[in-house]
Amino acid sequence: MSGPAANRNFPVEFQRRLIDLVRSIIPVSAVRFWLVNPQVDLKGYVSYNVDAGTEEVYQGQYSHLDPMHPSRFENTDDTVICSDTMMSTEQWRRSIFYKEFMAPRHFDHDTDIFFRNAGKIIAVLSMLRDNTLGAYSAGELLLLQHMQPFLEYSLNNVYLPKRFSERELFSSKFSFTGRELDVVEVVMAGMDIKTMAGELNLSQATVKTHLQHIFEKTAVHSTRELISILFRELNI
Repeated sequence: MSGPAANRNFPVEFQRRLIDLVRSIIPVSAVRFWLVNPQVDLKGYVSYNVDAGTEEVYQGQYSHLDPMHPSRFENTDDTVICSDTMMSTEQWRRSIFYKEFMAPRHFDHDTDIFFRNAGKIIAVLSMLRDNTLGAYSAGELLLLQHMQPFLEYSLNNVYLPKRFSERELFSSKFSFTGRELDVVEVVMAGMDIKTMAGELNLSQATVKTHLQHIFEKTAVHSTRELISILFRELNI
Protein backbone atom coordinates (compact mmCIF):
# COMPACT_ATOMS: atom_id res chain seq x y z
CA MET A 1 0.00 0.00 0.00
CA SER A 2 1.28 3.46 -0.83
CA GLY A 3 0.09 7.07 -1.04
CA PRO A 4 -2.32 8.97 1.23
CA ALA A 5 -4.45 5.98 2.17
CA ALA A 6 -1.44 4.15 3.59
CA ASN A 7 -0.24 7.24 5.48
CA ARG A 8 -3.64 7.83 7.02
CA ASN A 9 -3.75 4.35 8.54
CA PHE A 10 -0.17 4.41 9.77
CA PRO A 11 0.98 3.22 12.33
CA VAL A 12 -2.01 1.04 13.26
CA GLU A 13 -2.04 -0.43 9.76
CA PHE A 14 1.59 -1.51 10.11
CA GLN A 15 0.80 -3.36 13.33
CA ARG A 16 -2.26 -5.02 11.83
CA ARG A 17 -0.37 -6.15 8.75
CA LEU A 18 2.29 -7.65 10.99
CA ILE A 19 -0.41 -9.60 12.80
CA ASP A 20 -1.99 -10.65 9.50
CA LEU A 21 1.40 -11.90 8.27
CA VAL A 22 1.80 -14.16 11.29
CA ARG A 23 -1.76 -15.46 10.97
CA SER A 24 -1.13 -16.34 7.32
CA ILE A 25 1.95 -18.39 8.19
CA ILE A 26 1.01 -20.38 11.31
CA PRO A 27 -2.32 -21.26 12.94
CA VAL A 28 -3.12 -19.07 15.96
CA SER A 29 -6.16 -18.35 18.08
CA ALA A 30 -5.13 -14.81 19.07
CA VAL A 31 -2.25 -12.38 18.60
CA ARG A 32 -1.03 -9.41 20.65
CA PHE A 33 1.51 -6.78 19.61
CA TRP A 34 2.81 -4.02 21.84
CA LEU A 35 5.67 -1.59 22.21
CA VAL A 36 7.77 -1.67 25.36
CA ASN A 37 9.09 1.44 27.13
CA PRO A 38 12.38 1.60 29.06
CA GLN A 39 10.64 0.50 32.26
CA VAL A 40 9.38 -2.60 30.43
CA ASP A 41 5.76 -1.59 30.78
CA LEU A 42 3.47 -2.24 27.84
CA LYS A 43 2.03 0.32 25.42
CA GLY A 44 1.25 0.78 21.75
CA TYR A 45 -1.07 -2.24 21.94
CA VAL A 46 -2.84 -3.82 18.95
CA SER A 47 -4.41 -7.27 18.93
CA TYR A 48 -6.38 -9.93 17.09
CA ASN A 49 -9.06 -11.80 19.06
CA VAL A 50 -8.02 -10.41 22.46
CA ASP A 51 -10.55 -7.99 23.87
CA ALA A 52 -9.68 -4.86 25.84
CA GLY A 53 -11.05 -6.36 29.06
CA THR A 54 -8.70 -9.32 28.84
CA GLU A 55 -5.70 -7.07 28.29
CA GLU A 56 -6.75 -4.84 31.19
CA VAL A 57 -6.93 -7.85 33.50
CA TYR A 58 -3.51 -9.01 32.28
CA GLN A 59 -1.91 -5.63 32.92
CA GLY A 60 -3.58 -5.09 36.26
CA GLN A 61 -3.38 -8.53 37.82
CA TYR A 62 -1.26 -11.04 35.96
CA SER A 63 1.63 -9.46 34.04
CA HIS A 64 3.97 -9.86 37.03
CA LEU A 65 3.10 -13.57 37.16
CA ASP A 66 3.72 -14.16 33.46
CA PRO A 67 6.82 -16.39 33.10
CA MET A 68 7.19 -15.05 29.54
CA HIS A 69 7.00 -11.35 30.41
CA PRO A 70 9.71 -9.41 28.51
CA SER A 71 11.22 -8.07 31.73
CA ARG A 72 12.45 -11.61 32.43
CA PHE A 73 14.41 -11.69 29.16
CA GLU A 74 16.02 -8.24 29.09
CA ASN A 75 19.50 -9.63 29.69
CA THR A 76 19.27 -12.55 27.26
CA ASP A 77 19.68 -13.00 23.52
CA ASP A 78 16.38 -14.87 23.18
CA THR A 79 14.31 -13.82 20.17
CA VAL A 80 11.56 -16.48 20.17
CA ILE A 81 10.29 -18.11 23.37
CA CYS A 82 7.56 -20.69 23.74
CA SER A 83 5.60 -22.04 26.67
CA ASP A 84 5.89 -25.51 25.12
CA THR A 85 9.70 -25.53 25.25
CA MET A 86 10.74 -23.24 28.11
CA MET A 87 9.19 -25.54 30.72
CA SER A 88 7.39 -28.86 30.92
CA THR A 89 3.67 -29.05 30.23
CA GLU A 90 3.11 -29.97 33.87
CA GLN A 91 5.05 -26.93 35.13
CA TRP A 92 3.22 -24.61 32.73
CA ARG A 93 -0.20 -25.86 33.72
CA ARG A 94 0.59 -25.74 37.42
CA SER A 95 1.57 -22.09 37.23
CA ILE A 96 -0.80 -19.51 38.69
CA PHE A 97 -0.56 -17.54 35.44
CA TYR A 98 -1.82 -20.47 33.39
CA LYS A 99 -4.52 -21.59 35.82
CA GLU A 100 -5.96 -18.15 36.56
CA PHE A 101 -5.35 -16.20 33.34
CA MET A 102 -4.68 -18.48 30.37
CA ALA A 103 -6.96 -21.47 30.99
CA PRO A 104 -10.17 -19.50 31.79
CA ARG A 105 -9.75 -17.76 28.41
CA HIS A 106 -9.09 -21.07 26.62
CA PHE A 107 -5.47 -20.25 25.80
CA ASP A 108 -3.13 -23.20 26.22
CA HIS A 109 0.05 -22.37 24.28
CA ASP A 110 1.99 -19.12 23.94
CA THR A 111 4.89 -18.13 21.68
CA ASP A 112 6.44 -14.66 21.88
CA ILE A 113 8.83 -12.88 19.52
CA PHE A 114 11.04 -10.18 21.06
CA PHE A 115 12.30 -7.22 19.03
CA ARG A 116 15.30 -5.21 20.28
CA ASN A 117 17.04 -1.94 19.66
CA ALA A 118 20.56 -1.47 21.05
CA GLY A 119 20.07 -4.65 23.05
CA LYS A 120 16.84 -3.51 24.73
CA ILE A 121 13.48 -5.17 24.08
CA ILE A 122 11.29 -2.55 22.37
CA ALA A 123 8.34 -4.65 21.17
CA VAL A 124 6.73 -8.05 21.59
CA LEU A 125 4.54 -10.14 19.30
CA SER A 126 2.63 -12.77 21.28
CA MET A 127 0.86 -15.67 19.54
CA LEU A 128 -1.71 -17.66 21.51
CA ARG A 129 -3.30 -21.02 20.75
CA ASP A 130 -6.19 -22.91 22.24
CA ASN A 131 -5.85 -26.64 22.79
CA THR A 132 -7.56 -27.53 19.48
CA LEU A 133 -4.53 -26.17 17.60
CA GLY A 134 -2.03 -28.09 19.72
CA ALA A 135 1.50 -27.19 20.73
CA TYR A 136 3.87 -25.21 18.52
CA SER A 137 6.09 -27.52 16.46
CA ALA A 138 9.87 -27.23 16.17
CA GLY A 139 9.40 -26.32 12.50
CA GLU A 140 7.01 -23.47 13.33
CA LEU A 141 9.36 -22.07 15.97
CA LEU A 142 12.28 -22.27 13.53
CA LEU A 143 10.24 -20.40 10.92
CA LEU A 144 9.49 -17.63 13.43
CA GLN A 145 13.18 -17.44 14.35
CA HIS A 146 14.04 -16.98 10.68
CA MET A 147 11.40 -14.23 10.34
CA GLN A 148 12.47 -12.33 13.45
CA PRO A 149 15.53 -10.49 12.03
CA PHE A 150 13.57 -9.06 9.09
CA LEU A 151 10.63 -8.05 11.29
CA GLU A 152 13.02 -6.44 13.77
CA TYR A 153 14.74 -4.54 10.96
CA SER A 154 11.38 -3.33 9.62
CA LEU A 155 10.28 -2.27 13.08
CA ASN A 156 13.44 -0.26 13.73
CA ASN A 157 13.91 1.24 10.28
CA VAL A 158 10.37 1.71 8.93
CA TYR A 159 7.76 1.68 11.66
CA LEU A 160 9.35 3.40 14.65
CA PRO A 161 11.14 6.28 12.87
CA LYS A 162 7.96 7.31 11.05
CA ARG A 163 5.80 6.91 14.12
CA PHE A 164 8.13 8.87 16.38
CA SER A 165 8.66 11.66 13.83
CA GLU A 166 4.90 12.14 13.48
CA ARG A 167 4.38 12.11 17.24
CA GLU A 168 7.20 14.61 17.76
CA LEU A 169 5.74 16.91 15.11
CA PHE A 170 2.28 16.89 16.68
CA SER A 171 3.66 17.23 20.21
CA SER A 172 5.73 20.25 19.20
CA LYS A 173 2.93 21.89 17.24
CA PHE A 174 -0.01 21.28 19.58
CA SER A 175 1.55 20.34 22.96
CA PHE A 176 -0.28 17.00 23.05
CA THR A 177 0.38 14.70 25.99
CA GLY A 178 1.55 11.14 25.37
CA ARG A 179 -1.94 9.73 25.81
CA GLU A 180 -3.41 12.43 23.58
CA LEU A 181 -0.90 11.38 20.90
CA ASP A 182 -2.15 7.80 21.24
CA VAL A 183 -5.70 9.03 20.68
CA VAL A 184 -4.59 11.14 17.70
CA GLU A 185 -3.07 8.06 16.07
CA VAL A 186 -6.28 6.05 16.24
CA VAL A 187 -8.34 9.06 15.13
CA MET A 188 -6.14 9.26 12.04
CA ALA A 189 -6.81 5.59 11.38
CA GLY A 190 -10.51 6.46 11.04
CA MET A 191 -11.79 4.64 14.14
CA ASP A 192 -15.03 5.43 15.94
CA ILE A 193 -15.17 6.07 19.70
CA LYS A 194 -15.94 2.47 20.62
CA THR A 195 -13.10 1.09 18.50
CA MET A 196 -10.70 3.73 19.82
CA ALA A 197 -11.54 2.70 23.37
CA GLY A 198 -10.87 -0.95 22.55
CA GLU A 199 -7.57 -0.22 20.82
CA LEU A 200 -6.31 1.96 23.67
CA ASN A 201 -7.77 -0.07 26.55
CA LEU A 202 -9.67 2.99 27.78
CA SER A 203 -13.31 3.63 28.56
CA GLN A 204 -15.32 5.50 25.94
CA ALA A 205 -15.79 8.34 28.43
CA THR A 206 -12.02 8.69 28.86
CA VAL A 207 -11.50 8.72 25.09
CA LYS A 208 -14.11 11.47 24.77
CA THR A 209 -12.34 13.51 27.46
CA HIS A 210 -9.01 13.18 25.64
CA LEU A 211 -10.69 14.16 22.38
CA GLN A 212 -12.19 17.26 23.97
CA HIS A 213 -8.73 18.35 25.13
CA ILE A 214 -7.32 17.64 21.66
CA PHE A 215 -10.11 19.67 20.04
CA GLU A 216 -9.33 22.60 22.34
CA LYS A 217 -5.62 22.49 21.53
CA THR A 218 -6.25 22.36 17.76
CA ALA A 219 -9.25 24.75 17.74
CA VAL A 220 -11.56 22.27 16.02
CA HIS A 221 -14.99 20.88 16.85
CA SER A 222 -15.05 17.43 15.23
CA THR A 223 -12.83 14.49 14.35
CA ARG A 224 -13.33 15.34 10.67
CA GLU A 225 -11.83 18.79 11.22
CA LEU A 226 -9.08 17.30 13.39
CA ILE A 227 -8.07 14.77 10.74
CA SER A 228 -7.97 17.50 8.10
CA ILE A 229 -5.62 19.64 10.20
CA LEU A 230 -3.36 16.74 11.14
CA PHE A 231 -2.93 15.54 7.56
CA ARG A 232 -2.27 19.11 6.48
CA GLU A 233 0.57 19.26 9.02
CA LEU A 234 1.98 16.07 7.48
CA ASN A 235 1.62 17.54 3.99
CA ILE A 236 -0.67 14.68 2.92
